[in-house]
Amino acid sequence: MRVVLVERRLPGEQSRLEELVALSKTLNYEVIGVLRQVRKPDPAYHIGRGKVAELAELVKSSGAERVIFSNQLTPSQAYKLSRTVGVEVIDRFQLILEIFAMRAGSPEAKLQVEYAKLSYELPRIREQVRAAMSVEQPGLMGGGEYEVDVYYDMVKRKLANLRRKLKSVAKSREQRRKLRHRRGFKLVALAGYTNSGKSTLLNALTSAKAEVDDMYFTTLMPRTRAIRASKKILLTDTVGFIDGLPPWMVEAFKATLEEIYLADLVVLVVDASDPIPEILRKFRASREVLAEYPVRVITALNKIDLVANKELKRILTVLNNLSPIIVPISALNGTNLKALLNVIRTNV
Repeated sequence: MRVVLVERRLPGEQSRLEELVALSKTLNYEVIGVLRQVRKPDPAYHIGRGKVAELAELVKSSGAERVIFSNQLTPSQAYKLSRTVGVEVIDRFQLILEIFAMRAGSPEAKLQVEYAKLSYELPRIREQVRAAMSVEQPGLMGGGEYEVDVYYDMVKRKLANLRRKLKSVAKSREQRRKLRHRRGFKLVALAGYTNSGKSTLLNALTSAKAEVDDMYFTTLMPRTRAIRASKKILLTDTVGFIDGLPPWMVEAFKATLEEIYLADLVVLVVDASDPIPEILRKFRASREVLAEYPVRVITALNKIDLVANKELKRILTVLNNLSPIIVPISALNGTNLKALLNVIRTNV
């Protein structure tokens, strides 16, 4: 699918367009155009009306099939933009949900993705259907209102049903964790920004053969294996974080995130190959998620094989002010993994 990417940001705000490009490529989308604007959000279209006209022209001339905003759009903004530019307009979170749907393999993952999707759509349903009906059936809003209410209530009931199922899943996980603790096992969770190398590290330290690729959100469901060098320590790979996750998405993946929150130790995996401003943004986004629970955290600075020694020293100097324990490693090459294991044993 051919797509155009749009980002509106405030003066001095860091751009996230590169991340949006990577997310788009995860779904094999072809990015054929990019539009940027620095200004406050416009209430009607999010971007200014002149920029909307420019976007419509770019879509028409390039043959784009979809527009993806880096910013979160309100239901009315997405609807108005779609009508104006002539193709579907979605935002970053809708794109992430589509990636989740593609990655979801297990029944539990599918439950979580469906819950997240409906949570996202619920506030949009009433406005989208009303708007469409007001255009297609002027003067017949009475019956339309009733149909919208029925559909809205149906979605709410489905969400309640999914919530019950996810609570049952969480209860099963809790029972397994208690059994492991009674048997003397310690649980160490790998956490971090998506595509930081958590699955590669899991494979390096355990007998796991987890799927690894250079794409976002390869792992949706927790995968737990015993560390080869310490059979009583279990290592769990979990869903990656991403900046600015809204509460409804965090709620949908609560059962998965609990593997992190209830672990004896969290290894926060950080990608050293990013530029320092990106490292700091991703590190802070990850710590914000972890800050909600009192978990012990150590940092594994991964992919040091891709960084020159001088740059690595700069990164370590910056991160030393933010994290008390940092172990530079290369999960791919096996560099410093023994040192990481020693730190895990000491802190678990």
